[in-house]
Amino acid sequence: MRWWQWFFGGFAAFLSTACSHALSSGVRQQVDTSLSLAQLRAAPEAYKDRAVMLGGEMLSTRNLAEGTLLEILQKPLDSTGRPRDTDHTEGRFMALCEGYLDPAVYSKGRQATLAGRVLGTRTDAVGEISYVYPLLACLEVHLWPPLSDYRVLYPYDYGWPWYSGWSWYGPYLWRPYPFRRFQ
Repeated sequence: MRWWQWFFGGFAAFLSTACSHALSSGVRQQVDTSLSLAQLRAAPEAYKDRAVMLGGEMLSTRNLAEGTLLEILQKPLDSTGRPRDTDHTEGRFMALCEGYLDPAVYSKGRQATLAGRVLGTRTDAVGEISYVYPLLACLEVHLWPPLSDYRVLYPYDYGWPWYSGWSWYGPYLWRPYPFRRFQ
């Protein structure tokens, strides 16, 4: 094969993995994507035994005799199924997963995407009020790795070559940042 065939074959393989979804395709085929958490909260018994896909930020993990109970603050999902970093939410939900999930791994603040069957509701306390949670039985759970801090501060200007610290005026003569002041 020629070099360009290897290049484009490798590039196609790279692109096919870049857009993969968090949950397996078999589980995603079972999921009713038209259901939202707001609909589940309004009438949970009407959607009993239907599979849904939700995600958000973990609030608590409790290991019980019947499995692990996850409390999650719902967040909208992006095209890969990852919860978006936003304050918009439709509320909280709980998911009951079979077996033991370590609370140190499934800890507060981590992002998760899960597919589950609607079981009904569960009432629990949030502070001093009673809150009715939609309850799901886990089919598949994907725990996302923490996001790295993407805010990068560059100590130099944007001369050629970009971001390398070199500029047309030299690396130390001009820096367009408000946190750098000349004495």
